[in-house]
Amino acid sequence: MRVAMSRPSRSAPRLAPPREPLFEFCVHARPASARTRNRAGLAAWQQTIRDAAVAAWPEGIAPLEAEIELRITHFGEKQFMDMDNLIKPIQDALQGIAYLDDRQVRDVTGRWRDIEGRYSLRYIAPCLVDAFSAGGEFVYIRLWIAREDVELD
Repeated sequence: MRVAMSRPSRSAPRLAPPREPLFEFCVHARPASARTRNRAGLAAWQQTIRDAAVAAWPEGIAPLEAEIELRITHFGEKQFMDMDNLIKPIQDALQGIAYLDDRQVRDVTGRWRDIEGRYSLRYIAPCLVDAFSAGGEFVYIRLWIAREDVELD
């Protein structure tokens, strides 16, 4: 990973910390597409997601009943699938762990990012530090209670 190091000017405004997710974790594996013909591979991928989510989910907390905002970012060397095919298996795998039903997911964003890209490290999540340090591709999953103040796009 390349890191851009620059010193901000004294007059540059400081960035506010991002909205902290209610729940976040990384899955250290290459994702499987929802459209794969390898159904056993897809089932294994979803089990990997469930295992990572259970390990990260706060003990004793029931799945959320509120509407959810979900952000999924795949960090890899190349983009190899459509984002909608990345999202669906993850949404399904989180049912019963983070939320009761994937119909609660009101807003979802799927992104691919080059694992060798240049990123600002300010306010970086500890799980991202661990994932980048491991060196392999991974998927970063974040979840919030959906905002009431949505913008018309």
